[in-house]
Amino acid sequence: MNIGETNKMIQHVSDTFSDILAERGLLESEIFPTNEYISVSCYHTYDHLYDVMKQVWKKISPEELAKQSKTLLSEVNALSITYLWLYYSLGRMGTVFEKCESDPKNELQEKQEQWKWMLEQWYKLGTNYFNTGEPTVAQSGGKNLALGDDSLSWLKNNLEPVNAEQVKKIRRNIGQVELYAFMDECEARAKLIDHGPYPISDDEILVISEFTRLHDGQGDLWLPWSDTETKIPSAKLGVAMTIKGATATFNDIGTMTIEPGDYSGLVTNVAAYTERGSKIVPLGLDELSAYADAAQAALSELYMKYAEWDKKKLMLAGAVAYWRGFVRYTDRVGITNKIDWTISQSVIDEYLPFFMDNDADPAFFRFGRFDEDMEGDPTLYFLPE
Repeated sequence: MNIGETNKMIQHVSDTFSDILAERGLLESEIFPTNEYISVSCYHTYDHLYDVMKQVWKKISPEELAKQSKTLLSEVNALSITYLWLYYSLGRMGTVFEKCESDPKNELQEKQEQWKWMLEQWYKLGTNYFNTGEPTVAQSGGKNLALGDDSLSWLKNNLEPVNAEQVKKIRRNIGQVELYAFMDECEARAKLIDHGPYPISDDEILVISEFTRLHDGQGDLWLPWSDTETKIPSAKLGVAMTIKGATATFNDIGTMTIEPGDYSGLVTNVAAYTERGSKIVPLGLDELSAYADAAQAALSELYMKYAEWDKKKLMLAGAVAYWRGFVRYTDRVGITNKIDWTISQSVIDEYLPFFMDNDADPAFFRFGRFDEDMEGDPTLYFLPE
């Protein structure tokens, strides 16, 4: 990939994130200093991700990892693939803005070369992961499609017919698990991915919601505060639905929008499943209530913990949660224990004082510019040619 081709990718991911941000706005929370911890984590990622991913890609090619990940309950998915460009590029944006006089020519040559190389590996991963052959959900027309025929056949064979009342209960149960998963990641979606729509017939689609890294008390603790007394029945959970007479669109942070919004009466079948060992196994739909009850209790425990933390601790927790997102890659090649998953002292010393007193990075004003201002100068900065 030459510089011109790389810059086309930078333009694309810059537009992709701008569209997501326009839809969602800057993140606000009554508990976590979300914008602040995202910035801290992105600066840390800018400093350290190249060294981590260099080790990953030495052990497995992006093409092979993509091939292995086109399965149910995979942690390498549209969202974690987005991590590879998003966090680094935001840290780079802030660095170029603040330290390079907003001129990417002033960025260290070594960092320019590292970014180009990482984008090349991300592109190989994305284009081999998505069934469309495109690098992103956005470029795939809002479709998040990656599963192979075997996984889709398994889902279809395990679907159960449902009525509207059952669907409402299932959606409430999923919603409770989603809220717990969101809060355990310091108000981030890292544990949750929605994907689809897979066509079933001319007017029927299959959509899927999956959760990973739920705290079931087994294996290594995901985050220091994840160790609640209440345990979720399993670390992974998936729910697939067929919906008739509706449309579903997706984005690169794994969220799904279904029209019409009140679609419970349009759902025809549901399948629930988890992973035991290395095997996907079905769950009874009545088992979802146990997940919801446990999630509600665990969520209460998390709220109690967070209520005792000051802004500094909340900020560092969120930054660590974001940084640990890349464990989803290091786990696949067995190097997780070789990586330091704390936020570096240099980043803490440089950035925490500012974000203790400010709630947004000054560089983020670049997302608010007019379209004409971004022509030739995308939000996430080109590489100099």
